[in-house]
Amino acid sequence: MPHYSIPTPQILKKEIAASHERCRKYGVNPEDRRNPNQQRLTPAQLQERLERNRDFLDIAINQMSELYQFVAGAGFAFSITDCEGYILHMLGDKLILEKLAAGNCCPGYRWTEKDVGTGVLSLSLERKIPVQINDDEHFCQRGYGHTCSGCPVFGTSNELIGAISMSGDAKNVHPHTLGMVITAARAIENQLRIQETSNDLRLQNNYMQAIIESIDSGVLAIDQNGIINKINNQGRKILQWKTPLEGIALHKVFGNHFSINAMMQPDFEFIDKEVFIHTNERVIQLLCTAKPIFDTAGKIQGSILMFNEIKRIRKLLNDMAGTQARFTFDDIVGVSHSIHELKRLAMIAARGNSSVLLLGETGTGKELFAQAIHNYSVRKERPFLAINCGAIPRELLESELFGYAEGSFTGSRRGGRPGKFELADGGTVFLDEIGDMPVDMQVKLLRVLQTGEVYRIGEHKSISVDVRIIAATNAWIKQKIDQKNFREDLFYRLNAFPIKIPPLRDRKEDIIPLAERILDRSAVISKKAGIKFTPEAKSRLINYPWPGNVRELENIVERAVNLVDTEYIGPDLLDISPISGGMRVSQNTSGSRLEELEKQAILEILEELGFNMSRSAKKLGISRATLYNKIKKYKLTTSSMAV
Repeated sequence: MPHYSIPTPQILKKEIAASHERCRKYGVNPEDRRNPNQQRLTPAQLQERLERNRDFLDIAINQMSELYQFVAGAGFAFSITDCEGYILHMLGDKLILEKLAAGNCCPGYRWTEKDVGTGVLSLSLERKIPVQINDDEHFCQRGYGHTCSGCPVFGTSNELIGAISMSGDAKNVHPHTLGMVITAARAIENQLRIQETSNDLRLQNNYMQAIIESIDSGVLAIDQNGIINKINNQGRKILQWKTPLEGIALHKVFGNHFSINAMMQPDFEFIDKEVFIHTNERVIQLLCTAKPIFDTAGKIQGSILMFNEIKRIRKLLNDMAGTQARFTFDDIVGVSHSIHELKRLAMIAARGNSSVLLLGETGTGKELFAQAIHNYSVRKERPFLAINCGAIPRELLESELFGYAEGSFTGSRRGGRPGKFELADGGTVFLDEIGDMPVDMQVKLLRVLQTGEVYRIGEHKSISVDVRIIAATNAWIKQKIDQKNFREDLFYRLNAFPIKIPPLRDRKEDIIPLAERILDRSAVISKKAGIKFTPEAKSRLINYPWPGNVRELENIVERAVNLVDTEYIGPDLLDISPISGGMRVSQNTSGSRLEELEKQAILEILEELGFNMSRSAKKLGISRATLYNKIKKYKLTTSSMAV
């Protein structure tokens, strides 16, 4: 799905000006209050479009109706159009609906720039972006006196399926209105995606009788000798075993991943253990959970094994918006002394309740450590919420973190809305890129750390929360403190248990184990199991300085797996520059030397890819924002860079 953000005033101004220019070329009359030649559907044509867009329309009407409940009586109206700009449905207060209808803003009429000039519906559909237009920013006089916010809606294949808008009196203009409309559009898209997935699963699984109600997981039971005595239909489907599985020893299907003696112990269990199994036709990557089975006397009789393909689990986790942590310390690969020491310190931190500050370069795995700490702590059954402080718009960050009270702003949710700290009560909040948090938000965060209380926007009553903070940054915090961009008292609060994650170049003995782990996963996904690195490729991997750290290593290995057509990956497929690849970087290398290597590697990739920022960032294994920061840091020439 497309990612929306509230456009800046400068961007909006440019878009509106460009729209005005198009309208003049179309010959639209700016004094129009009602276009008598405006395209309009007949009742039969309108009914046909309503049926054609039924799935989208039903979800959109429900979403708009829910939103309208919060602003009813405030003089607002909502519109829903299809992808061609024909209004399909409207709802709102009677007076504004009548006023809009006088300008042909009602079901059946087409609202494009050629029909009505510059408006939120016409501009959203034309440019496929969220927009807010106020008063005389409309091209035609019919829009004067109104404030309108609109946003396009995309289908499950990213195709434009329509747009929604919210209109009211210009005196009620507020930036949060556009944020509400964007949120509603995202909610509609999510519901469409969920509905499509639900329909697919219903079609695929309606013939099966699930052992465990409606869960779509494989479930099998083994006896005390490790013999499979029961398996559900979904389990057969996942494993794709050609012969009956009942009566077969577990190890013949799952290999030696599980010890039967250990599984028959009363206190034995594991959750979401990652395993690779070889079936008759393919290698399958699974997440498995095991629980013992007891008889009425409390004696163990066997074990239940639940499993599912990891690709499905990851999709569900993404749908849950990161409210659960899935990585443990077992997922942190490394044989070096530094990584073992790091895991030891992190485990100690997990047993306590102090704030943890993870320090490290981009791509070193800070969130991986944050999730592992959470899953090793007593809070592991409670929520884990990750927030990127540098990715959320400044004006939305406060409401995202602390929530808001009813009536805080126009269109605010009835009863208010809890923030992430409330939702994570009893669990962990991971604040990534904490160095990018605005200073005014730092004050509020400090208060939460000091008092264990949050205040919603517009509310003076405190709410007690039990939340553990894990923060992370790749920024040099001390420098930000000196520049007055980060509060020193907050730093000391967060720095109760600092953990510095070393870059990959400083733990060379971990490079090959990490690369082989990534290779195994990528090979399974690409259906190329059994691929190995040549000795020359391993040497190239070890000698490369890895400015993008583990994230860059993942990208390099995945690319090589996609390209390889033999059993071995050689150095030529790693796409590591011979110049950078030929440089050995020891642990004694000075900071300035490492920076020079990083600068050289970045410039080399930029030149190779014609200064295309998106492709260069992907190849380096870093985000575009981080790439821009490093370009600024090293004063690289950007005049010829393409976005």
